Amino acid sequence: MLKLDTHKISPEQVEAFERDGVICVKNVLDDIWVERMRTAVDKNVLIAGPLEKKGVPRPEGRVEHTSSLWLVDADFRALVFESPMASLAAQVLKSEKLNFLADGFFVKQPKATSRVGWHNDLPYWPIQGWQCCKIWLALDKTNQENGRLEYIKASHLWSKELREGSNPSWFMEPEPHEILSWDMEAGDCLIHHFLTIHHSVTNSSSAQRRAVVTNWTGDDVTYYHRPKAWPFRPLDEIDLPEFNSFKAKKPGEPIDCHIFPKVEVHC
Repeated sequence: MLKLDTHKISPEQVEAFERDGVICVKNVLDDIWVERMRTAVDKNVLIAGPLEKKGVPRPEGRVEHTSSLWLVDADFRALVFESPMASLAAQVLKSEKLNFLADGFFVKQPKATSRVGWHNDLPYWPIQGWQCCKIWLALDKTNQENGRLEYIKASHLWSKELREGSNPSWFMEPEPHEILSWDMEAGDCLIHHFLTIHHSVTNSSSAQRRAVVTNWTGDDVTYYHRPKAWPFRPLDEIDLPEFNSFKAKKPGEPIDCHIFPKVEVHC
């Protein structure tokens, strides 16, 4: 049995998550965990991830991102099954059941000119339901200069899906809405609902900005086929045994499978 670290958050923080769609939680990971994950990101940023096509170069000046490293990397797997991440997700989702979807990292290199446009996360996942969240873990000091995230307060309550660059008629960017953002230290994290609309600004600093994400769902989430959703490749092109049970999923079924494992948490 793996030892799961837990991190308690207050009822006020859970209330803020439900009201605003995002919270910042300080000092979730200690320096040992932070350095471990920095090393893991630095190693994996140089190689193709388990769901990426090999030999395809990444565009320069963009946000570098890889998904599902827990399948092949012991440090990312430990972050999922041994760190406080699962405990945080279970608390904000108020869920008896917790499934893990995927991890990943985001690296903005110094002077990176690109930004991630306004969007929310639900359109990119093959699921439906309300109890779902992303935990964005800072591995470096994060501020406006080096590419912090900004959120439209309470936009999850609109219950509308927004893909990056889609510009539907109902979305005005971003005024007159209230914007939430935080300066962060390494080891702090953001927890946001899958429907909370957010973006990140460019990294105009001389230092890279690294972050690791984990994605979680609760009791009411079921499988739902979405075009152009994770894993962003035809399933028959992915030769990983963890995908075998996922390939047989039908809409409305629980997402439980080897690629979306249940995680036991006792908060």
